[in-house]
Amino acid sequence: YKVRLFTYGTLKKEGRLAALLGNGKFLGEYYTLHSVFDLVDYHNAFPIAYFKQQREKGMSIKGELYEIDLKTTDTINRMESNADYTPIIVDLINEEGVLTNAMMFVNVENEEHMKAVGFTQRNIVNEKGHKEWINWGEH
Repeated sequence: YKVRLFTYGTLKKEGRLAALLGNGKFLGEYYTLHSVFDLVDYHNAFPIAYFKQQREKGMSIKGELYEIDLKTTDTINRMESNADYTPIIVDLINEEGVLTNAMMFVNVENEEHMKAVGFTQRNIVNEKGHKEWINWGEH
C-alpha cells in the first residue's frame, strides 16, 4: 500500500527532514485546492499550517506531493503527531489542472493562538493567491 503525502515545509526536497521520506516518489508541486488555511513561521525553523477562522478566507498552500510506503507514513505520523499536528485529507491541484487528494498535517489551534504565541510571516512567500514556506537558511 502507498499513501500520498502533501508536504509544505521541512519535509520538502530541500528541507532538513526530507530524508524521512526515504524512497518516497516525488509526484510534483501541488497547491491545496481550497483556500481555508494560513501558514506561519516558527522561529525560522518550520512552518505551521492551520485553518483560518470560518468567516475569513485563507490561502492556498504550495507544496510537494509524494507517494510513500506505510512504514514511512508511520514514521512521519509519529513525528508530526508528537509536534501537535493532525493528519487530514486535502484536495490538491497542480499547474496542469490535475486534481488529487493526499494526507497533510495541520495544527488544530486557532488563529488567535497563533498570534498570541507570536508566530511570524518571515519565511512565508505570498504570491498568486497562495502561500509557500521557504527557509532561506536551508538553501
